[in-house]
Amino acid sequence: MREKGSGNKNEFDFEDIDKEVTKFLKDKEKNIKESIIGKRAMEELGDFTLDVGIKKTYLCTERENKKAYSIFTKVIELFIQVYGGTVTIYPKGDKICLELITPKREL
Repeated sequence: MREKGSGNKNEFDFEDIDKEVTKFLKDKEKNIKESIIGKRAMEELGDFTLDVGIKKTYLCTERENKKAYSIFTKVIELFIQVYGGTVTIYPKGDKICLELITPKREL
């Protein structure tokens, strides 16, 4: 990929890269969600949001969802077992959210 209007083949068109990455993530969104919280949890939570970052992941659902607390408990247990990370649960308007913080890992 080249920068638009540039004759230099070594320069990248970051807009094209962003579009491709966004398209890839959108195409793989369901698989990513399933790998993080599991298919069963997704079905039981119903309406939820999942924002995944390099160090932090946020999982939110409606506060009125009676299944949310038991599902969050399972997600927390698995997260701590696998990553040894830190978890915070907090209210956010009419939602209840988890903040999952993955510790730094040495390569």
